[in-house]
Amino acid sequence: MLIRVGRSEELGRFQAIDKAARFRYAALPGFEFVMRAPAIGVDRFGAGEVWVAEVDQVVVGFVLLQPHEDTLYLANVSVVPEASGRKIGAALIAQAVWRAKATAAKAVTLATFRAPPWNGPWFRRQGFQPVPEDCIQPMLRAILERHSHYVDMSTRETLWYRT
Repeated sequence: MLIRVGRSEELGRFQAIDKAARFRYAALPGFEFVMRAPAIGVDRFGAGEVWVAEVDQVVVGFVLLQPHEDTLYLANVSVVPEASGRKIGAALIAQAVWRAKATAAKAVTLATFRAPPWNGPWFRRQGFQPVPEDCIQPMLRAILERHSHYVDMSTRETLWYRT
């Protein structure tokens, strides 16, 4: 596996990976909206940096990071279903943490579902912990406010990995 910087000509591939990774939500009651949501917009990719995982010269996953104040926001990590269980997501998270350290960011932050197991529980196994309320900065708070318009926030949690 190779981890490298994503390229702008790969945006369509990133969007396809995002949509494919959502299929695991199909069987979960209450999560149907995840399947129906549009792919990540090009503008969101443009507001950050993408790191990809390649296996046999095929991009099989990515992590989208966006700078927020003195942190990096992990906007998305997605892996194609056929590559699931091969530690690709963990390698992408390790890259995000490395990038945060390399840019002197104080943490990698994210907002995720408390369940299913590949969301909050998985991130906690990667070393993420709940962000104390008084440490949520304005840009992250704005994301949480945006989420509150379409997601029951009691199903969500805000986590960070301190660098």
